[in-house]
Amino acid sequence: MTHPIIIIASLLTTIRSTWELSHIVRKTRATKALKTEAKSTYEILQRAYRRGLLLEREFDDLFERLMCAEAHNNRVALREVQTDFQAILAKVVGQPAR
Repeated sequence: MTHPIIIIASLLTTIRSTWELSHIVRKTRATKALKTEAKSTYEILQRAYRRGLLLEREFDDLFERLMCAEAHNNRVALREVQTDFQAILAKVVGQPAR
C-alpha cells in the first residue's frame, strides 16, 4: 500500500500543474486578444491619418504609444491610446489636419 504522504503530494502536484496550465492558457488568450485589438486600433489610426484627421506628429505619438502598449502587453496603455485618439477626433471633427 502506498504511503498517504505520497498520495497527498501527488494530488497537490496535479492541482498545481492544472492551475499553472490554466494560468498559461489565460495569459496566452489575453495576449492574443490584446494583439488583435492593437492591430484594429492601428488600422483605425492609419485611416484617420490618411483622411487628414490626424497630424503627422499626433499619428507618430499615438503609434509609438500603441507599439509600446503591445510590446509590454499593457491593456491599460492601449485603452489610453484609444481614449486619446477619440479626444483628438472630437476636437477636429469637420476640420482637416494641416
